[in-house]
Amino acid sequence: MRSLVLLVFVVGCAAPLRAPVVSPAVHIYESHENTAITEGDTVIAADPDVAYAAASDYGRWTAMFPNIRMVAVTRRDGNDALVRLTRADGNFNDVHFHNQPAVRKVWFENTNSKATVWAEIVFAPGDRPATTRVHSRLYADVDGLASIFVSKNKLRNLRQQRVASDLADLRAYFAKVFASTP
Repeated sequence: MRSLVLLVFVVGCAAPLRAPVVSPAVHIYESHENTAITEGDTVIAADPDVAYAAASDYGRWTAMFPNIRMVAVTRRDGNDALVRLTRADGNFNDVHFHNQPAVRKVWFENTNSKATVWAEIVFAPGDRPATTRVHSRLYADVDGLASIFVSKNKLRNLRQQRVASDLADLRAYFAKVFASTP
């Protein structure tokens, strides 16, 4: 989210890496099924249907993810949408969404990138009433010439940072929204 797809590898390769920002409330780990997938979990204080509805309303992403400054839906067809996410630095990503409401899954892929990047976020019932377990998966890999400049370790670190940041942003958004609700 915060456009998990905002891994602008070719431009961002020179940026220094930071350790993922992780709190005890956000759990980040590498997938057992694929080395190009990073996963994460957290729990938010919201009903799963409400959380999914909010996350699939792309206009709310500017409030959910502080680095997104503008959202433009360029095409919508049922559960599919083409969306341009413009970041605070002016760069943008064109994203194709293919959501699955029956399982409360927001799924999207970057459509104009040198890397293969897709993400999914599932909003499942939590262990307690009015809570949601948010599970995020981010796939990011590069092939061809770009793979010479981006190591697997760097990709893993970028994925970890993105998943950790996005889950922390979701926690903050729902904590704020539900704290201000009577």
